[in-house]
Amino acid sequence: MKKIKILAIVSTVFLVLIIAVFAVLAALGIFKIETDESGKSEIIFTPAEIKNKSLEWQTKETEGDITAVFKTTAGKFEVKLSGSAAGEKFIELDNAGIFDGMEFSVLAENMFIQTSPSGESFSLEKTELIPINGAVGFVYEEEKASPSLVIITAKELSGISEGFLSQSGFDEEKTGVYKTFGGVPELEGKIVVFGMVSSGAEVIEKISGGENSGYTGGYSPLEPVKINSVEISFPTETN
Repeated sequence: MKKIKILAIVSTVFLVLIIAVFAVLAALGIFKIETDESGKSEIIFTPAEIKNKSLEWQTKETEGDITAVFKTTAGKFEVKLSGSAAGEKFIELDNAGIFDGMEFSVLAENMFIQTSPSGESFSLEKTELIPINGAVGFVYEEEKASPSLVIITAKELSGISEGFLSQSGFDEEKTGVYKTFGGVPELEGKIVVFGMVSSGAEVIEKISGGENSGYTGGYSPLEPVKINSVEISFPTETN
């Protein structure tokens, strides 16, 4: 009987310690608890303090960024642009009207959406930005970038992405960012990221969720979504 009482006490103390640890971790922002519409709760761990400035820029709200407002037939969304050569190239192409009238030709839901290529490919220095959810970049092939835009829409890692991540040899910080924010890590090296969707995510979801031809048809949209225009806004400008 005494053994049972001791076991009960030990179990209670252990439970209290576990709760205390989780309380401390939550206070430190190590994880958060999210509840879906059905009432199911899920613990989502967040990475430790991000030291990589590029990753920090991608994962936090920032001020003083140049932004691009995309006006499409499905609505408008805004992208904050990095100060990289890729960001500057995007502005250059936009000034030339490259994106006006461009259509989204691939709608791979929960992965990415992509516009049809327009214009010639060009040499471009890669950035340290990675294809997490909301990332915007140019297609990159054979050491050349093309004016085809890719927007990552994977809120969570797929099974394929999880497997790729575990075998890729990414450092702990980058791995933590992917696991927290989602994305398509297997696209690293295949796109050059230059921006992040900063508002209008619901429009991206609407475009991504459009009917398409499926895997065998290359996820081509049944009803194309067109970019009507892109307006660049600099921090010193008054909207």
